[in-house]
Amino acid sequence: MVGWVLLLAVVVCFSGYLVAGVLPRAFLALRYTVKQSYDRCIKRVYEVNGQSLVFEPEIKWRKIVKQYVISERKDKKQLMIKVDKDLSYIVYDVVIFNCRDEVSTVLKVNDYVGGSGYGKVVDLPEETSYITIHVLRADNKRFEDHLTAKIPAGKVFKFLLVNALVVIMETVWIKICLSHILGGVFKESFVLDGEGLLMSLAVAGVLILLNSIVAIIALAIRKRSFTNKG
Repeated sequence: MVGWVLLLAVVVCFSGYLVAGVLPRAFLALRYTVKQSYDRCIKRVYEVNGQSLVFEPEIKWRKIVKQYVISERKDKKQLMIKVDKDLSYIVYDVVIFNCRDEVSTVLKVNDYVGGSGYGKVVDLPEETSYITIHVLRADNKRFEDHLTAKIPAGKVFKFLLVNALVVIMETVWIKICLSHILGGVFKESFVLDGEGLLMSLAVAGVLILLNSIVAIIALAIRKRSFTNKG
């Protein structure tokens, strides 16, 4: 009996871990709509302990951000932008692409340049292969070019499908464990009774529905917080 109790605990914990942790990370990760960088590398400077690359940003930002430099020193990568000298304050997103041409993260930078013509040094993640810049604000002027993120419909469908399979398997195993723990007439009714089977399917359906609702709410909150971050 102790073995079945332990198995029941393992089934519940493992299923909860899959539904709440593994499946959302595998299928419900937000994907940024930006697919590539249109910035242009115009100069590469080799140095003793690394290199520096000079870029021009996308054309629509060049009146604000003239150029930017990515310096690589051993494992450390940093960014500095050159801006219009009349500019005092700038807010911009740094879209980080990795070596697989995927957006790994987005950094939001608030920088008071004070008419110096140069922004502050920004540390970049180690996985940075290249970047692109999206300006959100220049002094009192705001731009609507906010980055957006979404989850492909196919990923959502796969999540719901796998989630349903996990919940059904969890319900079946819980039923088997309880039948052995309770024993006697309970074992026969839990395993063989038709009403018990219908009840199990009903419970599984309710759990699937609840998990789906929670996932949808979590997605809405994540997308809302991402959209409002700028």
